[in-house]
Amino acid sequence: MSGPKAILIHSRNTAEKSGIDLLAYGSTVFPKSDGVLNLATGRLIELGVEFAVSARRCFEIDGSKVAIKATRFQYQLDSNVHLEKDLWKALNGLIHARNLDIHFSDFPESIFVNDGNVVALHFVYETDRYPTTYVDIFGLAWAFLTFGPFAWDLP
Repeated sequence: MSGPKAILIHSRNTAEKSGIDLLAYGSTVFPKSDGVLNLATGRLIELGVEFAVSARRCFEIDGSKVAIKATRFQYQLDSNVHLEKDLWKALNGLIHARNLDIHFSDFPESIFVNDGNVVALHFVYETDRYPTTYVDIFGLAWAFLTFGPFAWDLP
């Protein structure tokens, strides 16, 4: 391959920027008030879709299989929850979601004393092919940001 086309460079840059923001949102403790959670949910959904479209374009050309391994916070999920560990499937799920939401969970430390404390752990989506599926927000971004080189980076 003679070098990346402009669309690949743009896609990688967009996915990297969105990925950094996802790491930050996936590492933040939020007050439990509805107003803040609604704003955070909206922004996370925007970032997640933007990230997924751009990251998937990179992997469409590269073809590598990547696992989602990292997590920022350790929480126990119910046994009936499907946690997606395949980056490609997670990106497709976010892009094709009929329903897309954010799973917040209580955070044990008191940062916002009067409002409660929560962290954004997962994207939760459902598509025509996938039942309700959870994807670790931090892990999704980290899998992309630590992948490399892409096939077009190699001589």
